[in-house]
Amino acid sequence: MTAQVKVEPASLDADQDDAVVRTVWYAAQDNRREAFALRYRGYVHAGLIQPSPFGIYSDAYDDLPSTLIAGLFRRGACIATLRLSFYRPGAQGPALPCEKVYPEVPALKANAQGLMVELSRLAIDPDITNTRYRARLYAAAIRAGVSACLALDAKHLIVATQTKWRSFYEHVMDFKVAGAAQFYPPGDVPVVLLARELDEGLKRRVAKNMFFKLDPAELEDLKVRLPKLVQLGNDEQVQGSAAL
Repeated sequence: MTAQVKVEPASLDADQDDAVVRTVWYAAQDNRREAFALRYRGYVHAGLIQPSPFGIYSDAYDDLPSTLIAGLFRRGACIATLRLSFYRPGAQGPALPCEKVYPEVPALKANAQGLMVELSRLAIDPDITNTRYRARLYAAAIRAGVSACLALDAKHLIVATQTKWRSFYEHVMDFKVAGAAQFYPPGDVPVVLLARELDEGLKRRVAKNMFFKLDPAELEDLKVRLPKLVQLGNDEQVQGSAAL
């Protein structure tokens, strides 16, 4: 099954000979091995997990129909990945991975006025050692995630991130701390829970930021394609990328 592909310009350093990074969106039933293999390599390199002969890392939330996986590709190789987990008020069963870690999440869900999204499992190719370029890839993955949230009309964003990235979310997107740092599996690295509304304020911030600014045609394209890849807890059905 061939996953959906979206080409996006990427801001690269002068020593990079590529012009673009493309984002591939995966439904739960798609073959996501490249994204999971990159996640595995990144987590092993960071000391979060032990090496495994399987060479991939995933969990039960990756297989929920309310989950999307983004893979960012350069020259045919997956160099960054991000998971989006969706919860619609009233939906039954587990949906957000962070709800088992942070006691504040049930209240956030109870007060939600629309679709809630958790961004998690962000990983970058450990072979990329240029610090500035890694930071740009991190931002590119978040840009892809925010683009998907806008396309699917999400109302609430939550992010479980290592404390070293907290200032990025606070400065660029005005996220607020929603839960104190906890040990979010895997590993024993402190991870803080951040949250904010996907409101006009965030949309203005995105529009004013040259890196995060979205092309209207790009957003419209995602509005058509992404609903076919994810089940949002209502009457929509997962059709998978083969239907695109």
